[in-house]
Amino acid sequence: GRNPVADDTLSLFLIKPFLSQDLYRFRMEGSAVSNELAKSGMDNIRVVPNPYVAAVSWEPKNTYNSGRGPREIHFINLPKKCTIRIYNVAGVLIDIIEHETENENGLAVWDVLSKENMEISYGVYLYHVEAPGVGQKTGLFSIIK
Repeated sequence: GRNPVADDTLSLFLIKPFLSQDLYRFRMEGSAVSNELAKSGMDNIRVVPNPYVAAVSWEPKNTYNSGRGPREIHFINLPKKCTIRIYNVAGVLIDIIEHETENENGLAVWDVLSKENMEISYGVYLYHVEAPGVGQKTGLFSIIK
């Protein structure tokens, strides 16, 4: 499907017949982004799972090799456009995720690898979400064995 545009028509098929005094009016409005609502929505950003358990049984298996499948941490309830920076507790930048989507309640997936494509250590990490014109959000998540 696609979103309706000007001059589109809609056909309604009803079981109950229309009466001469019946009147129906429809008004459609396109979606819009409110930076004020997006600003308050920044508080809803979460990391899941948190803590991330590296050897959990529900994680998919790699069907082509022995061992584990893809490792993923999800950032949820993101604004439509933002930059996510992930730091270790020493303040070293581990990775950057550029997120841009048309969907509401955006989701970004992190592969739990550094920007150099190396596996990261167990421990506590800080994330910083920066959305242009909207605001910032910081938080913590853990990776445990």
